[in-house]
This record gives sequence, structure tokens and C-alpha cells, in this order.
Amino acid sequence: MRNPKRVLLIGGTPKHLRKAADLGLGVVYVQFEDEFAPEQRSLAETVLLTDYTDWRSLRPLVESAYESWGFSAAVSLTEPGLDPAARVNDLLGLGGTPYEVSHRFTDKWLMRRRLAEGPRVGARRVAAELLTSDDDLDRFGAAHGYPFIVKPTSGTASFGVVKVDGVDALDAARQRIRRLHTATDHPFTGAYDIEQFMMEEYVPGPLYSVETFSFDGRHVVLTVTEAITRPGTHVHAGHALPARLSADDEERMADTARRFLRAMGLRDGPAHTEIILGPQGPVICESQNRVGGALLTDMIDAVYGCDAQSLAVSWALGRADPLPGRPVARGAAASWLVVAEQGRVERVEGVERVRADPDTLAVSLGVVPGDLVRPLEGQWDGLGHISALGPDTGTAIDACRRNLRRIRIHTRAA
Repeated sequence: MRNPKRVLLIGGTPKHLRKAADLGLGVVYVQFEDEFAPEQRSLAETVLLTDYTDWRSLRPLVESAYESWGFSAAVSLTEPGLDPAARVNDLLGLGGTPYEVSHRFTDKWLMRRRLAEGPRVGARRVAAELLTSDDDLDRFGAAHGYPFIVKPTSGTASFGVVKVDGVDALDAARQRIRRLHTATDHPFTGAYDIEQFMMEEYVPGPLYSVETFSFDGRHVVLTVTEAITRPGTHVHAGHALPARLSADDEERMADTARRFLRAMGLRDGPAHTEIILGPQGPVICESQNRVGGALLTDMIDAVYGCDAQSLAVSWALGRADPLPGRPVARGAAASWLVVAEQGRVERVEGVERVRADPDTLAVSLGVVPGDLVRPLEGQWDGLGHISALGPDTGTAIDACRRNLRRIRIHTRAA
């Protein structure tokens, strides 16, 4: 028998578990064994420790847990858990986003195919092909021009994204892709299978994301977020909201996101849709059917009064009312990625000073002496984020950058 006050929560951070518990829900918690801390056990009724990305391992565990605990929905607020949660809901007839729809978001090739099959979304379609042989790179460049993008069909946080600037960059791109195929030393590879790559046209222009929450097919835009990318990389160093856009461009971004979600078949829950404002207008980059990272949840809650993570859990259990319309901003917020020189951490300075700053919204920094700082190849190689508030977006960015300069992470060669 289903219990309307119990949820199966798959993966995520201790913060996700705490939010579910704070809603007064009983939680059946599924987590990787090496990511579970014993102090979290008090927040859950029972804990299942397994590789939840392996369906053969997860299925018998959740079937047994359902018989014992009778949860009413499976939810995940982290990307590796989205497809497993959808599989559980399909298996047990619990409703929610089906696996067929969820997988269109987690598999970027399926997303591009879906967009190619229906009415055009955004200013233009983006040419894309699977990468199946080394010769495909030459052929794609000849057909669609340079630069172009190569990236894994699964994954997040810009991991494995390669920009091929010209014919003379093809050999380096091939070598980089081969290394990614065989990589086992990056934390990212434990949660994602980096096996298949795709090529797609490069679209110049600034990057934004549209944060939405869908209520039975009605897609409510929470905000449009401005993404600030580190020069010469694909790493998102900063995020700021509301984005500094004209009213017309902002509405075009919002409309593109709503059309995209309809095309993908998403009807419920949060989404974080990345859109490039290209020369011809908005162009879909990619999307995830979850709330964005980089402290975006804290920022949206502070500026718009909407905790999208808690809403995702309560809406899945039928315990929340839909938002009547788009929320109104009360100020602005920004977050920034904390980085350091590659090597072994010796000491960390300035964090308490940042926490004490009245403009600070949140600090998410878990690095301690002895930790290894990896080369910065994606957001996952950053050390955490800090965020700040301001009366407007520019002021929030300035406050965030000021506090970032106060943090000093000293490293030595590993």
C-alpha cells in the first residue's frame, strides 16, 4: 500500500536528504556506498547502499523496499539519479516523468534527434551526428564548418566537451576523446558511462539557462540565468540572475524553453535548459530535468521565494499546489566557482570572512588540507561555489567576485 508521506530519494547531497526530511516525509534513501555519511542515517527511515545507476542491482532492492515501506514516488535531484528514479516510477506505476522522457534529457543525442523530428524550436536547428569513427570528425568539419563541438552523449558540468577549431586541431581532438574513453581516474566516471560521443555545430553567442517548473504540462519560468564562462574554456565560472537581457530577448528565451519542454514531452517537475543567444536568436544547447547546480536553488529561493528542490519532492507526492504564474524577482543573486592551482591542498584561508559578509547567501566549499586539486576541465573539477545577493544583478556579481578574492587555497605539487 502506498504511503503518501513517504518518498524514495535516489542519490544527491545531504542537503537533498535534509530537504525531504524537513517536509515531514519518511525517506527511503538510495545512495552510493562511498557517498553516504553515517550521520545522514537519522534523516532516513531506511537506507539502500548500492550503485543506483546499475538497474540490475537497483531493481530488486527497490521492489523489496516498496513491499516494506510503500513509498508513493521515486525522486532524484541529481543527474545520475534521474533515469533510475524514472525507471522505478514506471516499474511500480507511481506516475511522474517516465523513463522514455527522462532519457531524452540525460542522452544528448536523443535530445537532438527529438528536436530534429518535430517543429523547429528556437531560431534554428543544430546539425548533429554520432561519432563512430575517427574519420567522422573530418567529414563533419567539411560538411558543417569549423569550429564544431564534440561531447559525450551523457554527462554534465561540461565534462569532456571538446571544441575543434580547425583541420589542424583534429588530431588533438582524437587523442583527447581516446583518453576520455579510457579514463578511470576522474570522480565523474563513477556516475556516468563516457562511452559515446556526438558532434554538433558550434553556435557563437552568450550562454543562458532558463529555470522552469512544470505542473501537469504547464511550464512556469522561474528565472532566466546568465552564465559566465571562463575564457578559453567551456567551464561555467559564474551564474547570475535575473539575467541582464532586454525584455524582448528575455521573453524569447523563456518562450524557447517552454516550446522545448513541450517538444521533449516533459510535463512535471523542474528543468534547467541551457540556451545560446546566437546571431539569429535563441538556440537550444542542452537541458536537464532537474534544478541547476552552482547554488541556483539557493539563489532562486532567495530572489523569487521558490525552493524548487523542495517543490520537486512535494509535487511528486501530490502535496504541493502549482505556482499560479511566474514569480517576481526581489533583488538579484550570483554564484561563482572556487578554483585553485593544481596540486595537494596545504591550507584554506578566508572562508569564515566570506561567511560573515552580509552580502553572502551561501558557501558550498568542502575542500580541506590534503585534498587533491585536479586540472580544471569542467565544473566538477572546481572546489565548490560561493554566492552573494545584491539589489541588482551587476551588484550581486561584484559582491561575489569580491568575496572570491578573499578565499585563498594554497596548494603544492602533488
